[in-house]
Amino acid sequence: MKAASVIRRWATLVVFAMLTNIAAHSQINVTPRYVMLITIDGLRAEMIDDPLMPSPFLKMMSREGLRIKRVVGIPPAATYPSHTTLVTGEVPARHRVFYNRPFLWNKDTARISYWYADSIAVPTIWQHVHEAGYKTASLFWPVSTGSPYIDYNVPEFWSLDYSCDQMEYIKPFCTPAGILDELERNACGKLDTITYQAGSLQRDGRTAAMANYLMNHYQPRLTTIHLITTDYSQHALGTQSQQLLQDMGSADHAVGSILENLRLTHRLDSTVIIVTGDHGFCDYDKTLSPNVWLTRAGLLSEQPGGKWKACFYGGGNTSFLYLKKNSDKKTLRRIRKLLDSLPDEERALFRIVEKEELTTKGADPAAFLALEPNVGVAVTNNRTGKVIEHRKGGTHGFLSGQDATTLIAYGVGIQPSEQDSIKQTAIASWILKMLGIEK
Repeated sequence: MKAASVIRRWATLVVFAMLTNIAAHSQINVTPRYVMLITIDGLRAEMIDDPLMPSPFLKMMSREGLRIKRVVGIPPAATYPSHTTLVTGEVPARHRVFYNRPFLWNKDTARISYWYADSIAVPTIWQHVHEAGYKTASLFWPVSTGSPYIDYNVPEFWSLDYSCDQMEYIKPFCTPAGILDELERNACGKLDTITYQAGSLQRDGRTAAMANYLMNHYQPRLTTIHLITTDYSQHALGTQSQQLLQDMGSADHAVGSILENLRLTHRLDSTVIIVTGDHGFCDYDKTLSPNVWLTRAGLLSEQPGGKWKACFYGGGNTSFLYLKKNSDKKTLRRIRKLLDSLPDEERALFRIVEKEELTTKGADPAAFLALEPNVGVAVTNNRTGKVIEHRKGGTHGFLSGQDATTLIAYGVGIQPSEQDSIKQTAIASWILKMLGIEK
């Protein structure tokens, strides 16, 4: 018993070492056959720790597994760049997915996202696992469409024609051909705007049913799963709503059904399940629209597509400044003077983030500076109207880490333990080392 206890403690310390990159040469004494990486969109530590939150499965995993209280994200902490960091271990400046929707130099981006996997400029954990000769699977993961390294892939993707049947639309983009039909027949039932609407309580459970089917029939070595429901209620209503309690219960039940399936199929003792978020959330009660300053100054057209010299672009809750011409120092000086001369009630709502800090943190190198608002303030891309408006909701995407997420690892080789914080960039290499795969 004493020797076994020493081995278990040693395994836990190795996990800690890899997470913090202290001892990259260390190996885990138990190599899991399967790893499942599950994101709960907008997961905050309080959603696990608060006794009033309906998250019994996550609470159990937190008690019995490895708990990282705080996962520090990347700039900006937003769904698409953060999910890309999770599967690459790189900051946006390297993986090149900077926002949910790309900045298109004063063109309309309202209906475009970084959908395609070839937007990612560096190797992913899907690629490393696939090239090592193992199967991979992914369900509704951002920036995964068309990946040649995901054997069973139902990507996050949609038609710009919102009147069409979105689930039928994405079927040609799922791999292998016919996999979504197979899942509908055998796992989750027919998916449509009623049974699989974004933000619907039904969605997370049906996603879990798909994951269970793929595990039972195809045994992917690595599975990545994106559960989205908790993001919608927090954006709309903030972090304390009744709707969030319902959505949290839905996400927790989805995780629980995956755990139950692993237990019933005798795979729980050969699997590590990692549950984390892409970002956290902060409540706000007012919005700030910095592009209104630029339109009033004649530097930006009121509508996308017109004449412009500069534009603020909101990536999550940080607004990044772009210039039409990189050499336009005159416009940049003019904007700095404009910011310095703002009324106190406006200037007190944000800090200016200089390019040096953006570079250090790995933000888009094309941005000249950024505005990070105070907690309680959300930024918008609005070009007209009031600079400040009073309304409530939830937001994320701070550069200073106020909206950090959290992480739980549970399963074979993982012993009860807790760590204060890690960087989100550490998770991808940890997963590969856990599987015994070298980058």
